[in-house]
Amino acid sequence: MEKVFYLSLLLILLVTVNNNVSGKKHGKQSKAKDGNNGGKIVGGYNTTIEDVPYQAYLLLLRGIYYYQCGGSIISSSVVLTAAHCLVGIQRVHVRIGSTLANSGGTMYNTSSYLRHPLYNPLTSDYDVAIVKTQRAMKLDGTTSKVISLPDAGTEVPTGTDLLVSGWGDTSENGNLSETLMAVNVPTVSLEDCRKAYGESAITERMICAGLPEGGKDSCQGDSGGPAVDVASAKQVGIVSFGSGCARPGIPGVYTNVSSVRKWIRLVARV
Repeated sequence: MEKVFYLSLLLILLVTVNNNVSGKKHGKQSKAKDGNNGGKIVGGYNTTIEDVPYQAYLLLLRGIYYYQCGGSIISSSVVLTAAHCLVGIQRVHVRIGSTLANSGGTMYNTSSYLRHPLYNPLTSDYDVAIVKTQRAMKLDGTTSKVISLPDAGTEVPTGTDLLVSGWGDTSENGNLSETLMAVNVPTVSLEDCRKAYGESAITERMICAGLPEGGKDSCQGDSGGPAVDVASAKQVGIVSFGSGCARPGIPGVYTNVSSVRKWIRLVARV
């Protein structure tokens, strides 16, 4: 079964980026050069940044092309995302405070980014990274706000209702969304997830979520975005990978935040 990553797939033909990239238009590229497909929320609904003020949009330069990923605000200067989003990247810009992908809110340049040292691009294990902005982000508490993270070792029970948001595809191999979208999906057991992906493919650093009948999922372009426990309002997952989007019997896979919480605290100081 082919494993498809949810790396964002925005292509700008050839541009020069300066401090203000909010007006740039992006076209969708179906497949990145490293073979990782991009994605978007499937079976979800339109939402606004006021409903998910912790959501961040990452514009990523790789070579002469730009890609998108999602992220989440975990401090005034740090955004949490997926490690696979940053592979081969030369520059990262972060937009917060906007419902729209390509305009509004505030765009920040970044000073550094760091992937988990144990990240494995072949297995997607430890798929977590942080991005630091050059200056502190202005968080107004309404359209931009820090999301709380669970303590290390916190379990995510089967059936936990997750809210996943992003600007990814609305269907498998579909089009990216200009407007922020969200979807609610329940977690499934690692045992059931391994039936879909294989025994060794799903590690303790992962959680899985989706419906048995499919139809709701994160997808291309949602990579690195937040999966939030609706009950606790804490981010328990990071969009990582999956086989297709919203297929029956094949849940989406997310990095288990609590399993990498100590590393996040060490490098982000939160």
